[in-house]
Amino acid sequence: MENIFDLEKEQAEMQVSITFGELQCLACEDVVSCVSQEKALEICKRSVTDLSAKTVEVLSLWLRKLLRAYFNDAICCIEVFKCLYEWFIKLKEDVSPENKTACDDFITLLNDAVGFAEWAKEKLVKAGERLMHTTAFFLLSIVNGCLQQSIENNVDALKEHEPLAIELHMTVLFLLKEITANSSKVHARITPLLRQLIEIADFLGAKMSHLRAFVKTSKTMTNICTHYSSSVDLNQSLPDWLQETILHLCDTVLNNLEIVYQKGVSSVPLDKMEEHLKIAQAYLIMLHKLLSCGVKHMDKTVLDTMILLLMGGESRPTHDLSKEIPILVSKYVRPYVLELFELIYQLNDFQNYLMALLTEPEQADEDYYELCLDYITVVIIDNTEIMPLTCQTVQKIFEYLVKDASNFTNAARYNRLLEVFGSLLYLADSVTLLKYFNNGLFQEDLIKSQVCADVLMICFRLRDENDGWSHPDVVQATDYYIKCNNLYTLFSQNPSQWHIQRMLRYFHKLGNHELPLFNMKNYRYLHCVSARIEQDQRLWTMRLQRILIAPLNDAEQYYEMLALMELLMNSQSDWLHLLAESVKELFKTDKCKLLANIYFKLGLQCNRATQLRILQGAMPTHEIIKSCWHIQKFLHSCKNSDDAQLKSLANLHTITTDLLPLLNALQPPLNYRSNASKNYNFNYQQWDYKRLQFHRCKLSSQKRKRSENEPKELIQQLESNSKELLLYSGELDASDVMQLRSTISNLKQLLSS
Repeated sequence: MENIFDLEKEQAEMQVSITFGELQCLACEDVVSCVSQEKALEICKRSVTDLSAKTVEVLSLWLRKLLRAYFNDAICCIEVFKCLYEWFIKLKEDVSPENKTACDDFITLLNDAVGFAEWAKEKLVKAGERLMHTTAFFLLSIVNGCLQQSIENNVDALKEHEPLAIELHMTVLFLLKEITANSSKVHARITPLLRQLIEIADFLGAKMSHLRAFVKTSKTMTNICTHYSSSVDLNQSLPDWLQETILHLCDTVLNNLEIVYQKGVSSVPLDKMEEHLKIAQAYLIMLHKLLSCGVKHMDKTVLDTMILLLMGGESRPTHDLSKEIPILVSKYVRPYVLELFELIYQLNDFQNYLMALLTEPEQADEDYYELCLDYITVVIIDNTEIMPLTCQTVQKIFEYLVKDASNFTNAARYNRLLEVFGSLLYLADSVTLLKYFNNGLFQEDLIKSQVCADVLMICFRLRDENDGWSHPDVVQATDYYIKCNNLYTLFSQNPSQWHIQRMLRYFHKLGNHELPLFNMKNYRYLHCVSARIEQDQRLWTMRLQRILIAPLNDAEQYYEMLALMELLMNSQSDWLHLLAESVKELFKTDKCKLLANIYFKLGLQCNRATQLRILQGAMPTHEIIKSCWHIQKFLHSCKNSDDAQLKSLANLHTITTDLLPLLNALQPPLNYRSNASKNYNFNYQQWDYKRLQFHRCKLSSQKRKRSENEPKELIQQLESNSKELLLYSGELDASDVMQLRSTISNLKQLLSS
């Protein structure tokens, strides 16, 4: 027993007295038996402090001998690596282009680190995550230091040793991949380790010669984050390690896009541009993999970068790019950006951020047109139920796109806007969105109501072409728009009514409804959908003449007269001059401004002879002329006519000075009609239009042939007109009777055949 204690005492005394030089001379297999890890670390600290040993000598001793000795004995070396990292930082600070000795020391350390990493491969994987991550951080620090001094600080002595640093880097990446696969929980060391990898990637990305290592680094980071994402709650804020990796991937895509867009106008070969876009594609795939892990929340930093990425970067493609670049972008980038969009478009953080972006005054100069349409596109692509917040975002996007006339007056942009929203409205089958656009018809904003009408019409026609409208749905829609149309006052000039009437005409034609007989209750409906059939117009003209002959005893007669004039608006016959004397008598009351506006609106469409008759015998008082827009417009048209008599009569009346600029702007050029009547000989064979595929109409949507459809319509109209004519049986003159007999004779011949 005494011999054992004596031996331990002798070993302790020897450890106390051992020097750094003696530690260097010990064989690797004797280190553990002669010196403990703590004692060896103490000796090295003292030697560095008193300058009895160079820093590189201490680092080399541990990498070549001491670590290998203690690893074999399964001793924890965490504290050792902390000291090694501190010594390495001191060594790196001395490296400069002028300090050749420090550069040589760094190269020595780099070689020792490569040798140690290769030796420790299998042992590190078995040693556990804590030691593995600590070792990896130290080795990556050496890689990072070499690349920083070589690339950033331009130390030529280290440039030729970059391949050695990358070799060490690739070994560490392999070790990280192996240890992560067996990990079951997230360690605090993941964040500094991934930050180290991001720094290294920044240096690797500066040279295309390091492309393989650069991409491999990012893939390793992506795999690490994907693995650990299953162990954290992503319903809360993003962990730092995941957020920083996402930003790294986004920045890489943006950098490559910027290179392409900047160099697209230069003489850089197309294959180089394609290589950058392939890199962007690879990183978009990595980003998709990360975001697919269940990310639910993003902070402003990530959202800013994501928005920039979805918009295509700060340097947008311009007309200066060669025509091949947009094709390559659509191949390598565009599909993957939309896939990313599809992943995040429903996130509350993203939607709220996007809506705020579209309404912030400081963002007024930024054009989010493409971003907005892409959002609507991915809503269409994603075959899931549209959530309430998504509906709200869609509405906010629509309001942003129609806030002014910029998109409304650009044909290409406007057509895309209509196609996207019309398709969404049809495919989404969302009651909320349908109500929103239908309510938009009634908006006072002229542009918004017009766009809502166009979007609804595209949606309706898409349904007609694909699913088809059922009869009950058509009846219901027709009844609804009839009620909407009847809410407006008689002869309303509200622009929104035009859109309601447009919908009503569509569903009336779709349902092939019969026209009702004229009365004041169905006047609005008739005025909206009437086909202006000649027989109807004759009957309406006769009825109007009877009203004008008889004295007006009540308001109902007055409004019926106006209604008939409106219905006869597009009549091909010049019947207006027949009313001149009767209308002039009514104008004497100074209370018929509505009649004046309607009458002279018709007068604008008449031939010169009728307009002369109106000027000669149907002009109202000066007060009415001054207060009625259509009279002013009529007089201005006549004054600018090339007919001397018409111009002379019109000059007897004055036009309000304030209206002249507007009337001049609305006046068509004198040669307008003559130009319109020219016959142009188009050579259709010279047109460069070829169909890529033949269009085949569905049987349900094919129109009937004229021979099948027209007789039925004529018979229905004939029956309807005959019923109407019975009401005037006592008022027919001789010519009317002769015309009736001729009609009956034709019908008899038709029946006999």
